[in-house]
Amino acid sequence: MDLMVWIVTTPFLAAALAGVMRRTLGTRVGWPRTLAVAVIALSVGVPLSGYVATLAGIASQDDQLLVSVGTALIFFGVVALWVFAACLAALVFLEVVIPTGSLPGPSEALRRSRKSWRRTKRYVQIMSIFMRAGGGSALRAGPSAPQFGDALVDIVSRCGVTFVKLGQILGTRDDLIPPELARALSSLQSSARPADPDRIAELLASELGDTPEAVFAWFDMEPFAAASVAQVHSARSTEGTEVVVKVQRPEAGTQVSVDCDIFLRVSSLAETRFPWAHDIGVHRLAGGLVTSLLEELDYRTEAANTGAIASTMSNRPDIVVPHIYPSLSSGRVLVMERLRGAPLSDGEAALTDVDVDARSSIATELLASLLDGIFVHGVFHADLHPGNILILDDGRIGLLDFGAVGVLDGETRILFAVLLNAALAGDPVATVDAMLMAFDVPSEVDRGALRHQVGREITLLSVQPNVSMASFARMFTVLREHRIGVPGDVAAAFRSLASLERTLRLLDPQIDLVAAVRAEVPRLLTQVASPAAAAQAILSTTAVTTAVVRRLPGQLDQIATSIASGNFTLRTRSVAHPDDRRWLRRSANNALGMAAGVTALIVAAILLFVPGGPQLTPQLSGYALVSAVLGFVGVVLCMRTVFRLFTLDNR
Repeated sequence: MDLMVWIVTTPFLAAALAGVMRRTLGTRVGWPRTLAVAVIALSVGVPLSGYVATLAGIASQDDQLLVSVGTALIFFGVVALWVFAACLAALVFLEVVIPTGSLPGPSEALRRSRKSWRRTKRYVQIMSIFMRAGGGSALRAGPSAPQFGDALVDIVSRCGVTFVKLGQILGTRDDLIPPELARALSSLQSSARPADPDRIAELLASELGDTPEAVFAWFDMEPFAAASVAQVHSARSTEGTEVVVKVQRPEAGTQVSVDCDIFLRVSSLAETRFPWAHDIGVHRLAGGLVTSLLEELDYRTEAANTGAIASTMSNRPDIVVPHIYPSLSSGRVLVMERLRGAPLSDGEAALTDVDVDARSSIATELLASLLDGIFVHGVFHADLHPGNILILDDGRIGLLDFGAVGVLDGETRILFAVLLNAALAGDPVATVDAMLMAFDVPSEVDRGALRHQVGREITLLSVQPNVSMASFARMFTVLREHRIGVPGDVAAAFRSLASLERTLRLLDPQIDLVAAVRAEVPRLLTQVASPAAAAQAILSTTAVTTAVVRRLPGQLDQIATSIASGNFTLRTRSVAHPDDRRWLRRSANNALGMAAGVTALIVAAILLFVPGGPQLTPQLSGYALVSAVLGFVGVVLCMRTVFRLFTLDNR
C-alpha cells in the first residue's frame, strides 16, 4: 500500500519540486532535466533523511522519535532544504556542462545522426581518394610545388559533383590563388550520365505542382545535356513557345550539403596545419566558394540575374537574353526561352555562315556590352566563356547561364575605371591610389614598396608587344604578396574581360583587347562620372548638409540655455540605452546576491563552531540547526548567482 501511494504521489511532488527549483534559479531550465533531478531527489532524499535523523539523535533505528514533534519537524524541514540545495547544485552543474537547448530532441537527434552517418561515410570515401592520389605529399609541398596542381585536379575529379563545381569556381579566382593552380583547376570538366527519368518526373511534379505532361504541351524526358548538378530538357509551353527546362538532379542538394560541410571542416583543419594554407586564408576562401556554389544551386537567383542582365541589354537589339518563365520556375527548376544557335565553343563550325565584317561587329558588340555592364550599369555576366555565347540562326548574339553575375556599386565603378585607366596609361601613382581606395588594404601595408612593384609591372606591360588581359594576373600576384583583398565582384570583372578576350579571338584573331579597352575607358569614365551624375551627387550632399546646418542654431541654443540654468548634463550611451541599463541592473543584483550568500555562509560557519547554545539532542545543538539554515540560504544565493552568470539570458 505504501508503495502504491509513493508511485501515485511522486509525479505530483516531482512536478511541484521542479517548479520551485526553476523559480528559485530565476531563469530558464529545461523541464526534462529538472523533473529527472526532482524524481531522483525524492527517491534518495526520503531514506537519506531517516539516516541523518538517526545520526543526529532525532529518531531511533526503528524509526521512533526521540524528541518532540515540533523539534522533529524543524529538523526534517532543514534536511529537506539541504536536499533541495543538492538538487539546485545538480541543475547548476548540468547547465554549466550541458546548457539547456544544447542537446537535440529525439527527432532532431535522429536527423543529426543520419547526417553524421552520411558525413562519416563521405569522409572515408574522400580520404581513400585523397590517399590513393598522393594528396598528403602534395599538401605538405604546397601550391608552389609542380605536382600540387595535378594532384589537386585528380582528387577533385574523383570526389564528384560538389568538389568539381568548387574547383571550377576556384579555377576562375586567379586573384586569390597562383595562376598555375588556377589554370590546372580550370581544366575540370563537369559531366554525367542522365538521372533516372522517374526521379526527374517526381522532382518536376513536386516543384511545379503537377506532372510535366500536364504543365507543358510537350516535354522530352530525354535530356539533351547532362552535367553533374543539373540536366537540360527540351519542352514546349502551353502557349506553343519552345523552352528549355533546367532541372537540378534529385540527389544534388543532399550531396552538396554534406560535401560543403566537409569542405569547410577540412579547410579549417588545413589552415591550422599547413603554413601555406594559413597564408592564403584557405578557410575564408572556402567559405566564399561554398556561398557561391549554394547561390548557383538556387535557380531563383539565376532567374533574377537573368532579368537583371536583360534590363541592361534593352538598348542592344543584337544581343538576346532568354526570357524566364517565373510561374514555371522554382529553386530547383528553371524554365526559359530556347535560343536556336551554335555556341562559340564549337569554333569555326559556329561561324561558318558569318562573314569577316559580321564577326568584327559581333566582337565589338560583345565588348561594348560587357564594358557598359561593368562600368555603366554595374551588373555584368561574370562567366562569359565561349560555351555561354551563341551565334543565333538569325545572326544575333545569344547569352546563356547567368548563375554567376557581378554587381558593382557606383563608387567602386568609378574607382575601378580610374584604376584601369591609370594602369593602361602607365601611371603607377594613380593606380596605387585607386587600389588603396577600392580594395581591402591592411593598415600595415608598405605603400612605397607596393607603388614600386605596381610601377614595375605597369612598365613591363607597356613594353610587351602582345599584351592581353591575362597579363594583368601578375598584378594580382603583387596584391596577394601584400595581403590586399580584391573585392569578389572586381575580380569577377577582370575575369570576365580575360574570358571574353578568348572569345573575341575566335571572332577576330587580330583583335587587341587591351587597345580596345584603352580606347573605351575615357568614354566610360565620362559616363560614370558625367557632369549630370556629379551634379546630382553634389546636390544630394548639399541637401543633407543644409538640413544638418539648419538644426545647429537650435541645438546650440538648447545647450547654452542648459549651461546657463545649471541643468546641463552629459548622458553616455552605456547608461542611456535600455540594454545597458538592464545589464547594470542584473550585474548589481548578481553582486548583491553573491555578497548576501557569502555573508550567510560566513555566519553559518561561525555558528557551527560556537560552543554552548540549547541542545536539541546529545548530538545536535540549536546553533548547529540555525547554522544549517543559514548555510542553505548562502549556498542557494551563491548558486543562483553562478547560474545566472553562466546563462545566455544574462548577456
